[in-house]
Amino acid sequence: MLRKSFLPILLLLCVVCDGKRRWNYEPISVDPNTSDSNKLDIDVRIKRMPRGEFAYDGHVNFNYDVGDDTMIECTAFRSVSGREEDYTALPWGIPKQIYTKFIKDFYQDLIFKNFHSCSNLPTPDNVLPFKRDNYSFVECVVNGDGLPDIVPQGYYKIVATVTGEVEFGFVTISRITDKFMP
Repeated sequence: MLRKSFLPILLLLCVVCDGKRRWNYEPISVDPNTSDSNKLDIDVRIKRMPRGEFAYDGHVNFNYDVGDDTMIECTAFRSVSGREEDYTALPWGIPKQIYTKFIKDFYQDLIFKNFHSCSNLPTPDNVLPFKRDNYSFVECVVNGDGLPDIVPQGYYKIVATVTGEVEFGFVTISRITDKFMP
């Protein structure tokens, strides 16, 4: 009898502990900004795709040399309702740091893995120094690489800020829902 009751528990543990991402990501909005559109032009938007998917689409035109005075910081917030006043800060974030440290610590595992298949971003071994170029993003669906496997449902706001010769960044809001496992 013990053997029969143990089998469903074992199967459940195998399904739950398989190390796969347990959530779906739906971008709601993206609001880019720049202090000098001649040196850095950002046009990124959310595009509706077939089968109810949403993707990032647009370009970032770097027309200046990124120097060691350039700092990058990302802050994350979560809300159950999605109302602006309900967002609370999360411990997930990227502390303010020089761009070369950001590239070494986060570019390959977070940025490149999520956007390499739909953009012309440089490969991790060719990203430093960051080159002047028009980086395009075509129907980029974030697959969640570099992000936690288990995330509570809700609305997430990411505020990315870059300071230096040009100040720019974006605010993006996304909805996370539980993934239904087969």
